[in-house]
Amino acid sequence: MTAAVSIVIPNWNGLELLERFLPSVIAAAIRYGHQFDVPTEILIVDDGSADKSVEWLRGQGFEEAGPGDEGATGRRGDAAKPALRLITNETNRGFGPACNRGFEAASYPLVFLLNNDVQVEPDAITPLAENFSDDSVFAVHCRVFDVESGREVGTGKLGSFSHGFIRVHRSYVSLESSGAEPRLALCSMFASGGSAMFDRQRFLEIGRFDSLFAPIYWEDVDISYRAWKRGLSVLYEPRSVVRHRVSSTMRKIGRRRMRQMQQRNRLIYHWINLHDRRMLMSHVMWLALLALTAVFRFRPDFLLSLVSALKKLPEIRKRRLEEKRAARRSDRDVFNIFTSLERRADVFAYDDYAEMEALRSGQ
Repeated sequence: MTAAVSIVIPNWNGLELLERFLPSVIAAAIRYGHQFDVPTEILIVDDGSADKSVEWLRGQGFEEAGPGDEGATGRRGDAAKPALRLITNETNRGFGPACNRGFEAASYPLVFLLNNDVQVEPDAITPLAENFSDDSVFAVHCRVFDVESGREVGTGKLGSFSHGFIRVHRSYVSLESSGAEPRLALCSMFASGGSAMFDRQRFLEIGRFDSLFAPIYWEDVDISYRAWKRGLSVLYEPRSVVRHRVSSTMRKIGRRRMRQMQQRNRLIYHWINLHDRRMLMSHVMWLALLALTAVFRFRPDFLLSLVSALKKLPEIRKRRLEEKRAARRSDRDVFNIFTSLERRADVFAYDDYAEMEALRSGQ
């Protein structure tokens, strides 16, 4: 599929990152547009930055979109160069709301969502877009390397359930595509919001990134799981390579606050999406155990996260009911997809990147 592509980048106080990484994004957009004679655009949503990001972007040719300018499908950009568009939030709303605004304003059917600290390889867009020839595909994510160390830090993700929680961070590589020229796209539990392409219309229909997860964390895992349960699929495309300066934005947030947000949103994710009765009972039992032992484990932050999540129960109940009604697959159906994937002879699953690096080196 060689559809027109909108590239959406949320930005918060990221002037230094934009200066360093945006040129690679523009170059990749130009290459894709030339290759297939389709228009592209780069749409940056500035989320209340206090630095000079907005002024710099205007100086680079980004034109600010007005209220009536958003969502004007198909009338921007051309194959020669991407249209450069800017949306500004007066106050910081968080990652999910900023991305949602970008999706709503995007002109084209495929949206390549990127963090502002991602360097894009010149040919990264094409393999992602090709996967959308399959109507069941909701999102496709990239292969990610750390821009500073060069280590591979993002591959396919497996899904499972154990000890009361949905596990989403166990990774895999395709043995067929573990060499220098990877070729195989396979299922993945979630598409990271930092380097993934989405079907714009389905993203909006499913309900966007849920505001319950604002300001950040787990919103991409949540919408991917909602897509899986609706009968759609999420893929990992190892031919599409990006390089990420890991957690650049998160370095500006305190470690304690960051951990509490992660834990709170992980709980909200489960309470909305985990519908299997036995699994839910297991989750409640493990949750009670973790809460009772939090002090002894020197994890009072867990209790704070739990209380914060409980305060959102009325909204969570509403969202849970909506998701139960929309589901076409059960939780077990989704996990069975990944159990089958992990059992394949051409798939290598790992928990630690050292295991994968040992595979690469032939040890």
